[in-house]
Amino acid sequence: MNWNDLRYFLEVARAGRYLTAAKRMGVNHTTVSRRISALEDALQTPLFEADDKGLHLTPAGEAVLPLAQQCEDITVLTKERAASDQRSLSGNLRIGAPDGLGNLFIANQLTHFVHRNPDLNLRLVPVPQSLNLMKREVDIAITLEPSERRDIHCKKLTDYQLFLYVGREYLQNNSVDLEDIESVKQHPFAGYIPDILYTEQLGFNRLIDDQLIERFQGATVMSQFQFIANGGGFGVLPHYMVQDDPRFVQVLPKEISFIRSYWLLTPLELRRRANVRSISTELEQLIAQHRDQFLPRS
Repeated sequence: MNWNDLRYFLEVARAGRYLTAAKRMGVNHTTVSRRISALEDALQTPLFEADDKGLHLTPAGEAVLPLAQQCEDITVLTKERAASDQRSLSGNLRIGAPDGLGNLFIANQLTHFVHRNPDLNLRLVPVPQSLNLMKREVDIAITLEPSERRDIHCKKLTDYQLFLYVGREYLQNNSVDLEDIESVKQHPFAGYIPDILYTEQLGFNRLIDDQLIERFQGATVMSQFQFIANGGGFGVLPHYMVQDDPRFVQVLPKEISFIRSYWLLTPLELRRRANVRSISTELEQLIAQHRDQFLPRS
């Protein structure tokens, strides 16, 4: 068996398609297909099966996956040990985070970290239900729910508070009694698309009124943020997303508010890697430094 073929196996397992894996590796898709065939021949078993949605791991592929990941980890650790005298981190690191936290906090706060580590490439991706931490589609993930898996290290980053908001532009064009919740409920609301809501913790509107009609539904909080900011109507948003934005007006904060939590999840076998440890510590410190953004003082 050619050990190098495991690199191709891992990328195909993550990407689900030869072409996508090839683009990530900077090679031709026929090269990827040829290396997978060679690996399957060497192991004398198919590792993938195909359908109209792409390539999926066979039972043998599922069994090989964690071993291939360990080989990848050892390769990274070897490079880190050999370059232990260098000051900066290196490699590629995929961070999965909810889109609001990723776009309006993490991307803003990690600039200094990136500049301190010019050999480290960060890839920030949203965390929908389909992302699989154990298949290394991301290296670390920030989620709204903790994990009870023994092979995942789980740590709470912070609680955060959400309130009901309306766009200032909407108030300029419509008559609304912001002190009367029954009046407010007659106006357009933004919410999540129920069919693809990846956690029930985001179903805020039904907690306000289970008969509330959502005139706009988005797959992400950023789409709802834009709808409300541009005069679309009302919706529940995290405080840290809108605290300094004059386009938003907070509505009935004593009556309508929610507390949710962010959790940092890391596969145990990855916690030995210097870049994973470093970015985890950086995220923890950044959120601690901006605690008032997540949990505003009364």
